Amino acid sequence: MTVQSLPLQQLLQQPLRFVLWPPALRFYLTHALVLLASLAAVAAALWYGRQGFGLIHWVGAVFGGVLLLVSLWPANWSRQRLVNLAFDDDRLYIVNGIKGVAMALPRERVLAVNRGKLPGHDGAIIAFTLDLSLSEAELECINRALGAQAEERFRLDEQRYRFGFVGNWQPRRRLLERVSVLAPVVAVTGRDAPADEDDDDWDD
Repeated sequence: MTVQSLPLQQLLQQPLRFVLWPPALRFYLTHALVLLASLAAVAAALWYGRQGFGLIHWVGAVFGGVLLLVSLWPANWSRQRLVNLAFDDDRLYIVNGIKGVAMALPRERVLAVNRGKLPGHDGAIIAFTLDLSLSEAELECINRALGAQAEERFRLDEQRYRFGFVGNWQPRRRLLERVSVLAPVVAVTGRDAPADEDDDDWDD
């Protein structure tokens, strides 16, 4: 088995050609705006309800307060939690940012980069997929690290499996240009692919 596990922190200290995580400015600006909006909602609910709390004041205070707590949670300010893919000159890294673990495999295992738009198992929008050459043991090892299960729709044959990756707030066309160095870019065909695909609809 050529699949190896390593900590995400160790991976990010290595020289990498590409890391799929949110752009820093957009990520921190969005979190700051959400924090300010939730703080304003709580403050407004308390201010306008000082003469007596009605339903609207409770809604503002509770929902604004929950969002405020989520915004203040330190882990939610870490871009590393959203990393799902990286690669260098020799290896591809499939990452579980929440668990902080990366699974490394040789880059020549990438058979194709697919630009078809597919729905993820959890409802997330898949920006692109990679077809990888993997044994059953290697596939099980990667899925165990990702906390996922193999899906039959992504199992192409006995030694080929398709992994989907979200765009992490990056323009899809530019993202495909970056990952196209891994393998030829092709269009997904089959029942999961839309009949009319327009890449522009997926760009920022």
